[in-house]
Amino acid sequence: MLIFKKKYLFFDLINLWLDTKKNIKIQSYQKYENLANLFIKNSIGNIDINLLTKEDILCFFKNLQDKKVSISTQKILLYIIKATLQMAYQKKKCNYIDLSDIKIKSPVRNTYILSKEDQLKLEHVLKEDINIRKTCLLLCLYTGLRIGEVCGLKWEDINFNTKSLEVKRTIERIKNNEKNSHLKTILIESTPKSDTSNRIIPIPNFLIQMLQKLKTEDKYFLLSNKETLYDPRLFNYFYKNILKKSNITYTNFHTLRHTFATRSIESKMDIKTLSEILGHSNVDITLRLYVHPSYELKKKSIENLVNFMTN
Repeated sequence: MLIFKKKYLFFDLINLWLDTKKNIKIQSYQKYENLANLFIKNSIGNIDINLLTKEDILCFFKNLQDKKVSISTQKILLYIIKATLQMAYQKKKCNYIDLSDIKIKSPVRNTYILSKEDQLKLEHVLKEDINIRKTCLLLCLYTGLRIGEVCGLKWEDINFNTKSLEVKRTIERIKNNEKNSHLKTILIESTPKSDTSNRIIPIPNFLIQMLQKLKTEDKYFLLSNKETLYDPRLFNYFYKNILKKSNITYTNFHTLRHTFATRSIESKMDIKTLSEILGHSNVDITLRLYVHPSYELKKKSIENLVNFMTN
């Protein structure tokens, strides 16, 4: 083991690592910075890097699990710790600590989707007294758009000739870093989640007809009907009220995306096509996160197996 003359606290090295990440999307940078300050700074962050051990890190994650910190947060913290230690080792600021066998296991997800009955109830309410917000909810239900993506749609993104839309941007609310501002958070227009999230999606004929009746200026956002950004929180609030009006128990906005994916599989859409529509980098993500066969589909699959064996 090498002995290093200059001493660093682990959190000093995390700050050095954060400095190397300032070119990433501001939302991601803020997430890393906030979680490091909240969870690491006053725990293992105070340990001299040359005294930090694998056991310290295991104990750190044991405490997180005891406090029931979310799996997603634990995964980000593990990434920060591993990346910082890797950087520090490469810069010859510490000895190597092997964390390759530390994994954060995701629990089995109980993802909610709308039943066909509830989906039809919701669609009935959305098709009454049509307006742009109702139409955009239907658009999510039939294209799998994320809430930030639909809030980022402009009329210029809708191609009425090819009956398609292009996902070019997303709207997000982030922490406001401006000093002396009374605003804690601000809305920003950002690029889509990943390269594959920038995509073209076909629009069903009935939605094209609805959109044609509502179209305004090309440069306007659909939901704000002007050039100013539309807050996803407002759209989520509208969605919540629509569910209530439809007599459907509240479930988060992402349920529309889950429901679109599952209905697509039930209607025999191939996984590759669905993966591209959802903007995933590979089909494994689609299968793991969004495809949840309904009881009806499972029952039909068993019946098909019996028919195959008896005919």
